[in-house]
Amino acid sequence: MPPPIPPMPPAVKLSSAALLGILAIVGIMAVGVFAWILFLAPGLNIDQRLWWTGFTSLIFAFLAYLVHAGTEARPLKQLAGGLFLVSAGSFYGSIFTSASDTGVMLLWAVVLSILVVVVLLGVFVMARESEATQARLARRKLTP
Repeated sequence: MPPPIPPMPPAVKLSSAALLGILAIVGIMAVGVFAWILFLAPGLNIDQRLWWTGFTSLIFAFLAYLVHAGTEARPLKQLAGGLFLVSAGSFYGSIFTSASDTGVMLLWAVVLSILVVVVLLGVFVMARESEATQARLARRKLTP
């Protein structure tokens, strides 16, 4: 008989100061990178600038989500969601302002739309699981 599976380690709890520090650092980094791409990047067309803004925003959203996964801090989840929205908007903007072939741009719009729907389905599933976990934990009674 195999030994029982050990329980999951508890999530790291952050102090408010540490959480605000993480949010400030990620926010300042994102704003700096976006400002450089959108206003200071030499030789890039607007569609290229929007594409790079979307790409870096997607990376920042993924990093914020990874930190949220380790800490379960709600503001980090909201930051990750906001950065994903900026990413999707930038990618759509890049597609619609591009001077490339219309068929290729339509194909990219469909691919991006499928990606957005997959992410939204993932958010829906995670929200449902979180709600079930909260309901299960609410039923527990702590005895004094």
